[in-house]
Amino acid sequence: MASYTHEYSSFPDQILTRHQFRDADDSIANVINQIKILQSQGEYSRAAEYISVHKAELGPYVLGSEYLNTIDEETRNVEIYAKAKKQQIFYQGAEPDNSSVVGDVWLGEYEV
Repeated sequence: MASYTHEYSSFPDQILTRHQFRDADDSIANVINQIKILQSQGEYSRAAEYISVHKAELGPYVLGSEYLNTIDEETRNVEIYAKAKKQQIFYQGAEPDNSSVVGDVWLGEYEV
């Protein structure tokens, strides 16, 4: 049986991480424009340094590889958990019909 991995995910010891990404607005526009200017000039190492300096500010606006790896690992850990509990996992927008039972997992669309 597969075992949990915890490089990015703490599931099942902790609940899944929820992220709230934002659309770029005037509060971050200057930082983004400076990065694009450096990239357009071929100054990729300076752009990377600039991004590192402003990492905390950019966090809510950037969907990066770390976030994607977290989603991947958390999904994998949920699948392992569900199989160990003999649960079914439903990946669908609408709530499952009568084929689901108490204890199954439904991963649907979430609206804020």
